[in-house]
Amino acid sequence: MQTRHQVVQALVAGAGLGLALAAGSAIAAPAFIPLGHLAGGDFSEATSVSDDGRFVSGNAIDASDNLVPVIWDGTTANLLAVPAGFDGAYVNAISGDGQHAVALGLGPGGFQGIRWDASGTPTVLPTNPMTFSSLNAINYDGTVAGGFVNQSFMGGSDAVIWTAAGGLQNIGVMAGGNEASFTDVTNDGSRFVGYAHDPVRRPIAWDATNGFQVLASAPGSNGAGIAIDIAADGSAIAGALDFDGVPRPAFWDSDGTANVLALWSGYAAGEAIGVINGGSLVIGNWREDEFADNLRSLAFVWDADSGSRPLQDVLINDYGIDLTGWTLNTVSHVTPDGLTIVGAGLNPFGELEAFKVVIPAPAGFAAFTLAGLGALARRRR
Repeated sequence: MQTRHQVVQALVAGAGLGLALAAGSAIAAPAFIPLGHLAGGDFSEATSVSDDGRFVSGNAIDASDNLVPVIWDGTTANLLAVPAGFDGAYVNAISGDGQHAVALGLGPGGFQGIRWDASGTPTVLPTNPMTFSSLNAINYDGTVAGGFVNQSFMGGSDAVIWTAAGGLQNIGVMAGGNEASFTDVTNDGSRFVGYAHDPVRRPIAWDATNGFQVLASAPGSNGAGIAIDIAADGSAIAGALDFDGVPRPAFWDSDGTANVLALWSGYAAGEAIGVINGGSLVIGNWREDEFADNLRSLAFVWDADSGSRPLQDVLINDYGIDLTGWTLNTVSHVTPDGLTIVGAGLNPFGELEAFKVVIPAPAGFAAFTLAGLGALARRRR
């Protein structure tokens, strides 16, 4: 679930609505679904999607120009309750079952991680007044989450894990570094990915048996980078490796080999955001430069048969989806079966809007592939 762990500029409280439990309806044809804006707002973005493709987490601007956390059920935006005393929260991820979510919240003493349970009740990650924290990742049933806690107001950060059974566990940092954070976790909650400094920022995986494990580098890179996403079953990892200080999209396959993906003409940087099935399908974003915002980015998909292609081109050319007036700037998550992708794009009114793309599996198949992009039968978050 990418790097949506940045400090946000405006956060606001929303009215609490628990997460629904009803089953989603089937979609019989490829569909591009704009998720809309809040009344009076002109911005929304999707950050994650449940494994069945029904629930989408994200953030949206309201009529008072405040950024509020939401869970979409279909195209209905349910506002998430923010803890008492908080000015708001930025949702980073939703659990695979769609019933829990995690966020960075703006608390009375600074930024603090938040977890919502199935009733929509928020719980705050405990920190002291001189530190701040975020929860960035959550497993399938919401019993395990991960993120970071700052060591001090001006210091580095420790990677942390929260579990329903044991509460907060401080994992710390790698030897030689003073900063680490978890960005995603497998469905069973056993393996995390993220970054840790040694003192260079490295893409890492972590589990209780092996501790921090630096992911493989690739020719031309010094091994610096970040791991952003791990497949639901742990079979592959997506992220970025640095080349001359600039991030390039990369994924680590089931053998742990680093695969660096091509950039589109006009784009100088980027990151892989999601991966499924050992690296059979990857999604990500190209950026005009290392610091380009979402409006100067372009969403892509990759597979071994077709290489990297703009998501927009695949949907138009291979699935006949009408995207007149739209630019699909970013993607943030893909379901384990590879049949649903969420992100944000510039709509026909020139506003950034959250979207969901659904490609139904053909009869007799568990999943398939994004046509020319190589079978959609292979992808995950």
